Amino acid sequence: MKKSTTYLKYIVNFLLIALALDILSKALKFPLIVLTKFDLVHENTPSDFSTLDIILVTINLILLIYMGWLLLKLRKTVYDSESKSLFSKANKSIFKQVGNGLIYYSIAIFIVRLVEKLSGQIENINDSSAYLFGHNIGELISGRIPLLVIGIFILILADLIQDGYDLKQENDLTI
Repeated sequence: MKKSTTYLKYIVNFLLIALALDILSKALKFPLIVLTKFDLVHENTPSDFSTLDIILVTINLILLIYMGWLLLKLRKTVYDSESKSLFSKANKSIFKQVGNGLIYYSIAIFIVRLVEKLSGQIENINDSSAYLFGHNIGELISGRIPLLVIGIFILILADLIQDGYDLKQENDLTI
């Protein structure tokens, strides 16, 4: 059991590091867009940012912060499980929240990325637009599949934690 929780710690820490890097990249992009939008930066910056770009980056940043909060909850739960049993209703609830959160995040990011792609294609409508639309949808879906798999895996872990809790309760009642 100790080896399994160690692996789970590695996975959660890896996800947190990847998320922190993504938040950092989005957070650095946000001031550039805002400064360019209000014409405060005049050096070699693209000035074709629209209000939609600001809205999409803001939504993206909010979603990333939400995922960070969920993963920090999961990390706290995994690290606290050494002092007490991993099989509890509270842990099952947190794992279920994180699994559902990953799935919701994946769907929301898919929608944000789709709007980003479509906003760039609306100006250039031609015969190959249908092909580009299909290609972009496929690319966006393939980018979200790993996150969906991780979310489903965490939901399976939540069910296993519930089963373990039930077995532990049953074992405690047996003489």
